Amino acid sequence: MSSLGQLVAGVAHEINNPVNFIYGNLTPANEYTQDLLELLRYPGKYSKATV
Repeated sequence: MSSLGQLVAGVAHEINNPVNFIYGNLTPANEYTQDLLELLRYPGKYSKATV
């Protein structure tokens, strides 16, 4: 019975780990994507030629 509990706990851990990794990185990924889209939208605004 205890080995079944360990198995269930291990499976739950293996499912929970990647879900938390993805959830924890959604905000930074969104910010990076928005920054990249802004750079692509206004390429001259950030080029060295205009500085």
